[in-house]
Amino acid sequence: MLKLEDVSYVYQKGSPFEKEALKNVNITIEDGEFIGLIGHTGSGKSTLIRLFNGLLKPTSGRVLIDGVDIGTLKSLRDIRFKVGLVMQYPEYQLFEETVYKDISFGPRNMGLSADEVDRRVRFAASMVGLSDEALEKSPFEMSGGQKRRAAIAGILAMEPKILVLDEPTAGLDPSGRDEILFKIKDMHARTGATVVLVTHSMEDVARLAERIVVMNKGALAMDGSVREVFSRGAELEKMGLAVPQVTKITDNLREKIPSLKQGIFTIREAEREIVSALKEGGVS
Repeated sequence: MLKLEDVSYVYQKGSPFEKEALKNVNITIEDGEFIGLIGHTGSGKSTLIRLFNGLLKPTSGRVLIDGVDIGTLKSLRDIRFKVGLVMQYPEYQLFEETVYKDISFGPRNMGLSADEVDRRVRFAASMVGLSDEALEKSPFEMSGGQKRRAAIAGILAMEPKILVLDEPTAGLDPSGRDEILFKIKDMHARTGATVVLVTHSMEDVARLAERIVVMNKGALAMDGSVREVFSRGAELEKMGLAVPQVTKITDNLREKIPSLKQGIFTIREAEREIVSALKEGGVS
């Protein structure tokens, strides 16, 4: 569905400030995948996702969507509808009088009928947990978490095949973070859309993603399942990353509970495995 072939990107090429942000990156993302994209600050994550819908064009290499090299297209309008990109703090882009009008902005620009626009707005609002009453409010009267949901709904209303979210929980309190992440996971399950989640939270990646892509110094450093990537903790630490905190805790617990298995990445899994290990050891 989405494929990058030997993609490199250089900022301000030919100037004294030239900087290579991406180096020969090869990635294939299939329909319906939920991918966690991680890397330290400056690793190339943000540059990479801007290539997905043509906001940036590669200095070399190709970006293909459904087999089409988007660099050969005269207009990227359809690509922008197909690949929905939610940038950090998307609520700063809200501007209409009501939440309904904000969410409907994309579908209206797609030239859809009024009935279809209405259907999409209400469906997208339900996906992120916004009520019909909330749709009639000014976005500027809403809480930070509600604004974030409204902004995400504005992208969902265009029904993209690929949804890319750049730190969607940045700046939110714990309850707001959990609420947004639950809605994203629920939306993925209900629509089957491909999701690429950019985050610094290893816990969020472990809970939500099926596959992890790790960027380091502009290059693709790792690409594999959650278990495959997080089992390489020492390599991640050298890149300025880490495994989830629960993994470190359970690794330390193994000194006291030798039968506790390795490779525990979520709190739910830790609870289940600790109880099981204690029972096997005759402790209840």
